[in-house]
Amino acid sequence: MESLVQGGITPVNIKNNECSKSLLNNLFFCLQPIIRNGDDSNINEYELLLRRKKDQKFPEVEFEYLSQNNNRNELLMAWSYREIQKFLELNTQCLLWININPQQLSFNSTYLFLKSLKKFRKNIKIEITEQIPDKGVDKSTSLSCIRKIREMEYEVAIDDIGMGLNTLSFVLENITQISRLKLSLVSLRLLNQEELILLIKFWKLVANEAKLELVVEGIDSEELRVLVSNIGITMQQGFLWENEFKYLY
Repeated sequence: MESLVQGGITPVNIKNNECSKSLLNNLFFCLQPIIRNGDDSNINEYELLLRRKKDQKFPEVEFEYLSQNNNRNELLMAWSYREIQKFLELNTQCLLWININPQQLSFNSTYLFLKSLKKFRKNIKIEITEQIPDKGVDKSTSLSCIRKIREMEYEVAIDDIGMGLNTLSFVLENITQISRLKLSLVSLRLLNQEELILLIKFWKLVANEAKLELVVEGIDSEELRVLVSNIGITMQQGFLWENEFKYLY
C-alpha cells in the first residue's frame, strides 16, 4: 500500500497480516444523514458509521481487534483514509462526521490519520464516542487529546452524551473545546414519554447555554420525529431516513 501523504501514515503491508486483511475486507462505511428542520430534500451532512457487510451491524469484535494497538489501528486508519478520500473526491460539498474511539486517542496512528486528512478539513469533523477505553487513556488524557484535535483545526462533537465516558461532567470539562452534542435515544427506550421529554430538554438547555449544536439520534418513526421537533430540536438522525443512507462498499 502506498503512503497516504508524505509525512502522513506510513505504508502498511496488509498481505503480511491475513487476519486483519480478512477483517477489513468484510467492513464498509454507512453514511447516515443528519437532517435539519425535517428537510430531507437537500442533504449534505453525514455521520460515517463502520459496519460489517454480512449483517450491516457495528463490527464490535472486529473493531476491538483492530483498535487493540497502534500497529493494528494504523491498518484501520489507512483503510479508512482510502474510503474517505474516494468519497470526498467525488462529493466535494459533503460534510462527514468521523467517529474516534477514546482508545484510539492513545495511538499516534490516529493523529497521523487526521493529519493526512487535513486537505479535506472543510469536509470533516470529529465525534468522540462514549466507549470507556481499556488502557492508555483516562479522563484527563481524553481532555488533552481533544485539545490536540482542536489544535489541528477540526471541530469536535461529543457522541452519545450521558453514556460511558461521555458523562455530564466530561461534557462540561470539554465545553470550550466542542461545537456539538449528540444525544442518542436508542438506549433510552425504557423511559416514559414525560421522562424522555425532560431529558431532551435538559440537554437542550446545556447546549443552548454553551452555544452548542444538539443532534438527537435514534429517530425511527414520524411520531418520535414530531415529539423531538416540538421540543425545538432541529437536527435529527436515525432510521426514519433509511432511504437516504449511503453505502461505501
